[in-house]
Amino acid sequence: MPISLHPTLAALLPRLQLVQDCWHLLANSNGLDRREHYLPRGEREPESAYRRRAETALPSGFFRDALRTFAGMLASSHWRELPASLQAVISDVDGCGTDLGVFLEAADLLVLRDGAALVGVIPPVHLWPSEGDRQQALRNGDRLSLPRLLLIERGDVLHWHLPGNHALPDAITWRERRPDALSPSNQTAPPQDHPPHPWQYLTTSLVGDGPGGAGMELSTETLVADPQAPSGWRTQRLDQRHYRGINQLPAIWYASHGAAFGEGELPHLGLAHQYLNHFRCQSDYQELLYRTALPVGVRTGVQGPMGGAGSAGEPVVLGPNSVIDLPEGASFQFVEIQARSLAEHRAWLESLDQGMRRDALIPAAAQGAPRTAMEISMAASQAYALLQSQAIQKASMFSSLLQHWCAITGEALPVPEGPALTVEISPLAPAPKPQPTVSEMLQLQERGIISEQALRQWLGDLAGIAPASA
Repeated sequence: MPISLHPTLAALLPRLQLVQDCWHLLANSNGLDRREHYLPRGEREPESAYRRRAETALPSGFFRDALRTFAGMLASSHWRELPASLQAVISDVDGCGTDLGVFLEAADLLVLRDGAALVGVIPPVHLWPSEGDRQQALRNGDRLSLPRLLLIERGDVLHWHLPGNHALPDAITWRERRPDALSPSNQTAPPQDHPPHPWQYLTTSLVGDGPGGAGMELSTETLVADPQAPSGWRTQRLDQRHYRGINQLPAIWYASHGAAFGEGELPHLGLAHQYLNHFRCQSDYQELLYRTALPVGVRTGVQGPMGGAGSAGEPVVLGPNSVIDLPEGASFQFVEIQARSLAEHRAWLESLDQGMRRDALIPAAAQGAPRTAMEISMAASQAYALLQSQAIQKASMFSSLLQHWCAITGEALPVPEGPALTVEISPLAPAPKPQPTVSEMLQLQERGIISEQALRQWLGDLAGIAPASA
């Protein structure tokens, strides 16, 4: 393959694929089923039985719903002041009709799922010889005369180059779906010997000198079939553009823990493993229910064909008008299968469900075992700390995003009072219950609802005095 992968991404791909499959309900991004990849086939299990078991194993949406809950909390954000050009296209920031708030929420989801995402600003496609021509094009509603925001999944950021430690990249390569590969017209076109490659590869890099002067280059390539190449493919350049005056790549590595470019751990990898365990156990449980749903007919006292000397028993056909004639001493009855492991599987499923909720940091679950106020408070504090850290990263990313936008458009960066983006994260712990008054406690003791010893204990705790021993 002519397009190489960065070693950091290559080492992360298996774990990244796992969380993405859990997000897509154990299917890849193209919708192809991957349940068989996570549901191993039993030893000597017939192919037909395995296919039926895989088709009836239905994954839940818990993993995706948990991440959407966190992203919904981060979506409570407000920007103070935007550049005039960005405000004019606030309902179409990426050239595809995406609102700015929806764009930021989608970035939060990718960061929570993959640990990081690439957010960039692509310069305008239409370049004009003068500022007057550009302003006239903007008044005519030319969207391509303004920059557009770009959101790239971590798995699609293929390669990058850092000139030094703790430095920003000077070259980034990522992939995007080719528009012609997704158009409906291509679906009815006659089949080709070599269909077009579904991806196009974009590389942006800084250049110090060249025909166009110092700035940034953006090239677009794709792969075409080539039987002479060792890999069977060769690169073909589709477009190349040069932008003067850009001395820093307009790209931001939006990570969950403020990691360096290309780095970042997967914050919910443990939850993904719990999700897979729950899926497999649920599949085994459904298979047991399928095997033990009906009682089994047992015929005793029959050695051959209805009492004969043969070794094979005669098949029993049951129907609404069937009559079974049995010889003397023989019997026929339905026997319930005990299936003691059903209860064990059910208990293990409940344990896995509670474990997933703990890993998802859900402070108060409507389903599952009740928890004490201390456990709920600790889980809420942990979730609040995670969200608060993510909110700081989001505000920093948004400030950098505005700087890159204004550097491309030439506008003055707004200087609001305070941060450009504020994210409101409300405490997740339940509000403390109001303490009863002394008169209320005395009334409860007089009515016999609480004992005198409990009243003394409460008064001692209120006054900070240890109760006297009897």
